Amino acid sequence: MISKKSFLKVFIGSFFIQAAWSFEKMQTLGFAAAISPAIKDVFKDDAQSGNLAMRRHMSFYNAHPYMASPVLGAAIKLEEAGMRGECPVDNALRFRSRVMAPLSAIGDLFFWGALRPLASCAGILAALIWGLWGPVVFLAVYNVFHISARWFGLKKGYALGEAVIGFVTSLALPRWGARARLASAFMLGFFLAYGIRLSLNMADVRALAPSSIAFAAALVLVAVFSLLLKRGWKVAGLVYLATIPLIIIGVLFF
Repeated sequence: MISKKSFLKVFIGSFFIQAAWSFEKMQTLGFAAAISPAIKDVFKDDAQSGNLAMRRHMSFYNAHPYMASPVLGAAIKLEEAGMRGECPVDNALRFRSRVMAPLSAIGDLFFWGALRPLASCAGILAALIWGLWGPVVFLAVYNVFHISARWFGLKKGYALGEAVIGFVTSLALPRWGARARLASAFMLGFFLAYGIRLSLNMADVRALAPSSIAFAAALVLVAVFSLLLKRGWKVAGLVYLATIPLIIIGVLFF
């Protein structure tokens, strides 16, 4: 069993998996550097086997950087089992190769396709309401999930070994990603309606009841954005779509 110090080093190293890219082996150097403290710990009494283990982890690796944490944890667990003779020594490498593509797809869909747009929308709304706190809200929303995925992914991977795939599947990230995209559409609708209300207030058009117009506009825009999402639009495209009328409003009324 690796020490807490080595575990912490692997966790910190997981943040730098993309620090060294190779055209031939992609993220291999970053993955090998991240797992190296654990390999040294596992094979501290057998340097030659440790060197061979590091050579194995210099083979091709490329996946979503946040989803590397469960792979790192499981690979360490399998290296320990291989060192004790409980499984083939290359089991960690074979496991790593099998799960790269599925975890990449899950990570891209959830983190890039759902969480980042959701955090961006939250940051924009916070900027409208609280000004300079907007970037802080964006970073807080995004990193709560991002850092949790790295930490708990590594812990679960080390605890469960190959069974960590079942744990990742049980999280139902694609389903939560779909819900996050709908939440982004809702916030974009509110964002645009809030901008319309501000413009009406600035123009002092009291007879038009700005609050009622903003509420109605929010409902319409949420419905439109939700429909566009179901028809295959990306959240990033909706952000740009919402930005255009806001620019026009800003030019005309501010």
